[in-house]
Amino acid sequence: MDPPEEEGRVTEISFDDFDEVWEEDDAPAVPSPREVLQSQARAPAEVELTRDVRAPRVRDADFTRVGVLGVGSFGKVVLAKQKTTGNLYALKFVSLARLQDRKQFDRALDERAILATLEHPHVVKLHFAYRVPGHAVLGFEYCAGGELFHHLCKQRVLSPRATAFYAAEVALALQCAHEAGVVYRDVKPENCFLDSRGHLKLGDFGLAKSSVRSPFRGAHSVCGTPEYMAPDVLARKPSGYGTAVDWWGLGICIYELLTGLPAWYTSDRRKLFDRIRGAPLRLPPSIPSDAGACVAALLRRHPRQRLCALNGADELRTEAFFGGVDFDALILGALTPPIEPCTNLARPAHRANFDGKFTTLPVDTPVEGSLPDFLAGDDALATGWEFVRAV
Repeated sequence: MDPPEEEGRVTEISFDDFDEVWEEDDAPAVPSPREVLQSQARAPAEVELTRDVRAPRVRDADFTRVGVLGVGSFGKVVLAKQKTTGNLYALKFVSLARLQDRKQFDRALDERAILATLEHPHVVKLHFAYRVPGHAVLGFEYCAGGELFHHLCKQRVLSPRATAFYAAEVALALQCAHEAGVVYRDVKPENCFLDSRGHLKLGDFGLAKSSVRSPFRGAHSVCGTPEYMAPDVLARKPSGYGTAVDWWGLGICIYELLTGLPAWYTSDRRKLFDRIRGAPLRLPPSIPSDAGACVAALLRRHPRQRLCALNGADELRTEAFFGGVDFDALILGALTPPIEPCTNLARPAHRANFDGKFTTLPVDTPVEGSLPDFLAGDDALATGWEFVRAV
């Protein structure tokens, strides 16, 4: 693999970086996220996602803010303790003033709607959603182990055993999403979180899209983090792409965990995309042959030939690289993770596994400005955002 031309990782890109391709004949006949949430508000007894009117409502006053976990373009993620139970949650504050257009607004609605339906041992659980002035808030389970990327940076590379373990947990999470008709579109170590035991949870569904059940069609927007984007996303074909792109992302992830950098890495975006489309895959000698064979199969450019595209995570069970992983035991949480991230924590709320440049920031989330014009008169957040997961 060629060395990177300069330091630093390419940042996440989204809809506004490219012209979105959308053929009306191929568009799925499904309601928009806004329509879904508004329908929930109109008929709460008939819609599964609607907040149970008997469930207690969640409010910001119910929590004591402990500290900041991270900061993104959307706002802050804050660790908070529920006053009545002492439970810890990661509160994601989405600043409404930072939403530049309706597509970004719909992405926030999509994330809330998708995560309200998903429940899996390897998907970060959304427990509730509520609003405060200027922000929409998502309340997630707290993953005290931090990002897998944090541990990769500390260790530089992971062992083949550790890589297979965590890749299997990512694969199981992706299979859960695909079975629910969701394409994830942003597989990378930064979006993989470790719980206090060291098990992986796939989080941040901000780029996920629902109602995509084909491996090869149903999604059209060019979005994601450049290093992990599949050639079928970049192709912008009229038929679009499907869930197969997530298995490409898993292949890039495995390569990065074993080598420290994604395949074809360069900070030059144009050169990066050219390499993704056509450059040969170079496997360093440090990658074991069974791992290399698995990565090469996941990184087949034609999605119909890509490992897992047709039968999901089940195809990994016969791969030699995953021979030491019991997938069934993994789902049950019966295996010991290779990383124990919290053994040295003085207390559960200690944030040693999170970046210090964020954890020292103030926990306040002030209103940052007026709402964008496109939100004027739109009551989708007001009527359909609140959610409490049934116990």
